[in-house]
Amino acid sequence: MKLVIVGNEEECLGFSLAGIEGIIAEDDAMFLEKMHTLFGDRDVGVIAIADRYFSLFSKHFSSMIEKRALPAIVFIPSIDGIHHASSLKEYLATILGIRL
Repeated sequence: MKLVIVGNEEECLGFSLAGIEGIIAEDDAMFLEKMHTLFGDRDVGVIAIADRYFSLFSKHFSSMIEKRALPAIVFIPSIDGIHHASSLKEYLATILGIRL
Protein backbone atom coordinates (compact mmCIF):
# COMPACT_ATOMS: atom_id res chain seq x y z
CA MET A 1 0.00 0.00 0.00
CA LYS A 2 1.21 3.46 -0.76
CA LEU A 3 0.44 6.97 0.46
CA VAL A 4 -0.13 9.75 -2.06
CA ILE A 5 -0.77 13.48 -1.72
CA VAL A 6 -3.07 15.41 -4.02
CA GLY A 7 -2.42 19.13 -4.17
CA ASN A 8 -0.65 21.84 -6.09
CA GLU A 9 2.98 21.67 -7.17
CA GLU A 10 4.39 23.24 -4.00
CA GLU A 11 2.45 20.91 -1.68
CA CYS A 12 3.51 17.85 -3.64
CA LEU A 13 7.14 18.98 -3.68
CA GLY A 14 7.23 19.23 0.11
CA PHE A 15 5.89 15.72 0.56
CA SER A 16 8.12 14.28 -2.18
CA LEU A 17 11.12 15.24 -0.04
CA ALA A 18 9.79 12.69 2.48
CA GLY A 19 9.40 10.05 -0.25
CA ILE A 20 5.64 10.41 -0.71
CA GLU A 21 4.25 10.37 -4.23
CA GLY A 22 2.62 13.64 -5.26
CA ILE A 23 -0.30 13.98 -7.65
CA ILE A 24 -0.50 17.54 -8.95
CA ALA A 25 -4.00 18.96 -9.44
CA GLU A 26 -4.01 22.62 -10.45
CA ASP A 27 -7.78 23.00 -10.96
CA ASP A 28 -11.08 21.31 -10.10
CA ALA A 29 -11.37 19.33 -13.34
CA MET A 30 -7.86 17.96 -12.96
CA PHE A 31 -8.60 17.08 -9.32
CA LEU A 32 -11.69 15.07 -10.28
CA GLU A 33 -9.78 13.24 -13.01
CA LYS A 34 -6.88 12.37 -10.69
CA MET A 35 -9.22 11.18 -7.92
CA HIS A 36 -11.06 8.82 -10.28
CA THR A 37 -7.69 7.38 -11.28
CA LEU A 38 -6.57 6.99 -7.66
CA PHE A 39 -9.79 5.24 -6.64
CA GLY A 40 -9.13 2.71 -9.40
CA ASP A 41 -5.57 1.99 -8.19
CA ARG A 42 -5.58 -0.94 -5.74
CA ASP A 43 -2.06 -0.07 -4.51
CA VAL A 44 -3.17 3.23 -2.96
CA GLY A 45 -3.94 2.86 0.76
CA VAL A 46 -4.07 6.49 1.91
CA ILE A 47 -4.81 9.65 -0.04
CA ALA A 48 -3.90 12.96 1.61
CA ILE A 49 -5.78 15.83 -0.03
CA ALA A 50 -5.24 19.58 0.30
CA ASP A 51 -8.29 20.94 2.10
CA ARG A 52 -9.09 23.40 -0.70
CA TYR A 53 -10.71 20.40 -2.42
CA PHE A 54 -12.85 19.38 0.58
CA SER A 55 -16.22 20.57 -0.71
CA LEU A 56 -15.54 19.28 -4.23
CA PHE A 57 -14.51 15.90 -2.82
CA SER A 58 -17.57 15.73 -0.58
CA LYS A 59 -19.87 16.53 -3.48
CA HIS A 60 -18.45 13.91 -5.87
CA PHE A 61 -16.94 11.15 -3.75
CA SER A 62 -18.62 11.02 -0.33
CA SER A 63 -20.99 8.22 -1.34
CA MET A 64 -18.06 6.27 -2.79
CA ILE A 65 -15.98 6.30 0.40
CA GLU A 66 -18.93 5.25 2.55
CA LYS A 67 -18.84 1.84 0.86
CA ARG A 68 -15.06 1.26 0.97
CA ALA A 69 -12.43 0.93 3.65
CA LEU A 70 -9.57 1.76 1.31
CA PRO A 71 -8.23 4.12 0.35
CA ALA A 72 -8.39 6.13 3.55
CA ILE A 73 -8.87 9.85 2.93
CA VAL A 74 -7.11 12.52 5.00
CA PHE A 75 -7.49 16.26 4.46
CA ILE A 76 -4.48 18.41 5.24
CA PRO A 77 -4.23 22.20 5.43
CA SER A 78 -3.30 23.77 2.11
CA ILE A 79 0.02 25.52 1.73
CA ASP A 80 -1.76 28.87 1.30
CA GLY A 81 -3.83 28.51 4.48
CA ILE A 82 -6.76 26.54 5.81
CA HIS A 83 -9.70 26.54 3.41
CA HIS A 84 -12.06 24.33 5.37
CA ALA A 85 -12.67 25.23 8.98
CA SER A 86 -14.65 22.77 11.04
CA SER A 87 -14.71 21.41 14.52
CA LEU A 88 -12.81 18.26 15.35
CA LYS A 89 -16.13 16.46 15.81
CA GLU A 90 -17.31 17.40 12.27
CA TYR A 91 -13.91 16.49 10.82
CA LEU A 92 -13.89 13.04 12.38
CA ALA A 93 -17.51 12.44 11.37
CA THR A 94 -16.62 13.23 7.77
CA ILE A 95 -13.56 10.98 7.73
CA LEU A 96 -15.15 8.07 9.57
CA GLY A 97 -18.54 8.39 7.90
CA ILE A 98 -20.42 8.38 11.20
CA ARG A 99 -21.94 11.03 13.40
CA LEU A 100 -20.49 11.31 16.89
